[in-house]
Parts: sequence; structure tokens; C-alpha cells
Amino acid sequence: MIYHRYPLRSLIWDYVRAGAGFLIAAVPLALGSPGGFFFVMLVTLAVLFFGYGLRTLRLHLTAYELRPDGIACHGLLKRFHAWDAVSAMRLRYYSTVREKDRRVLKHGWLELRVTSPAGTTRIDSEVDGFGAILEAAAAAADTHDIAMDEMSVENFKAFRATAAAPPAQSGSGSA
Repeated sequence: MIYHRYPLRSLIWDYVRAGAGFLIAAVPLALGSPGGFFFVMLVTLAVLFFGYGLRTLRLHLTAYELRPDGIACHGLLKRFHAWDAVSAMRLRYYSTVREKDRRVLKHGWLELRVTSPAGTTRIDSEVDGFGAILEAAAAAADTHDIAMDEMSVENFKAFRATAAAPPAQSGSGSA
């Protein structure tokens, strides 16, 4: 069995942001007695950053297992999505730069959303082995006629084109 997880290197900055934000909000609460408005604001910020830290921990503890009959999620939220029970699949691309060609998946990340009677699971491209997960999902979508919107179909095509492209050559190219 191969488990696909979020690597610590992709989550470390989320842990740092959550911890720093929580401390920035909690220290003034612990050391002083802020007025009503600032008290509410600092408590709200502390709760939000604490929640963000819990979310990061949940991602860190989650592992995805590809099986011939579906995908299993192990961790705090356990789910199994049987391919023949998946009702919808969405693949979204979130770009970090403005790109002229929508089919180039260079600067950003992908998020796969799988929906079945077990619930909805989101897996983003930071997961190790995300390509294998997408290939299995695409094969299942073809085999089981899983509903996908037009944007998801285009993103699957763009992913396959990007994965099939040869890596860029480094150096001057002359021998």
C-alpha cells in the first residue's frame, strides 16, 4: 500500500503562520486588559489562528490511499470514496500569476474535489504523488461516467499535457 501525504516542507510555513498569529493575538490578552473592542478583536484573531493551526495539523495527519476500487482518506476524518459511488469530481486550478494561456499549469496549484455518499474530500497538489491520484481519478471518471464540469475536463487535459511535456533542458545546448 502506498500512502500519499502532505510533506512537512509544504506545511511548515502554515504552522509558523498559525503559531505567530496566535501568539500576536494571545499575548496582549494574557499580559494586559484590553478594552471591549480590542478584546473581541484579539479573541477573534486568536480563535481564527488556532483553527488554522488545527486545520494544518489535520492535513499533516491525513494520508490518502489509492485502491483499485476507490480512494481512502486516513487521519482525523476517515472516508472511503468507491469509484463506482462517486457522484461528482472537480479539478480546479488556482493561479498565483496572471497567465495568458489557461492551459499552462505553471504558477499555482490544483485542487481535486471528490464527492460521494461518504462526503466530499479535497486534495491539493501539495500532496506527494498527486499526479498518481489525478491519473486514477481521471481513469475512474472515464470508466464510471463520473460527472465533471467543463473546467474540470480542461484542467485534466492541461495536467496531462504538462505531465507529458519533456523537462526543460538546462545549459547552452551546444556540445
